[in-house]
Amino acid sequence: MTTTLLAIAATTFLGGNSGLSVGENITPFHPTHVAGPLAGGTDCFPCTFGNRPQAQVWITNDSPENTKGIASLLDGAMKKHGNAEFKAMIVWVAPKGQKDAYLKAARAFAKSEKQPVDFAVLEAGDEAVSKYKVNTTDKTVKNTVFVYKNWKVAAKMVNFDAKKDASAFNTAVAKIAG
Repeated sequence: MTTTLLAIAATTFLGGNSGLSVGENITPFHPTHVAGPLAGGTDCFPCTFGNRPQAQVWITNDSPENTKGIASLLDGAMKKHGNAEFKAMIVWVAPKGQKDAYLKAARAFAKSEKQPVDFAVLEAGDEAVSKYKVNTTDKTVKNTVFVYKNWKVAAKMVNFDAKKDASAFNTAVAKIAG
């Protein structure tokens, strides 16, 4: 069963394709951090935490309810894998010209969640969006999840549902945090 869950975690979930493939490298980028360990700056998350096990969830068209569920799941994984120094962040991708509105919404969201998860915002035209191959044109793509260690993607999930897909996520994180 574990093999099946890992196979699911390494493939795309329902919906359009988005994101770096398993085996590709994460690259540096500088979003505006509104909460978490890098709040108030634009430091590079993967650069800051280096070769530690990490996850990034890029939100493009997701619901607030699922985003809250994702934040809770990331928080739980950070607590469970604290000895491995697992780190996680949510990146909201704002449509062009709407970054300020997204920053305000992200700050309010982060304040209501009160979790150590890093919350950040990038505008859709930022070069990191294309480097990470995040699909911002297909409105069926709600989010893109990357689980990685040593800068290499170990699992990718698209249209991740925090309730239905939690087991696959937890298995992927356990594998890199092991």
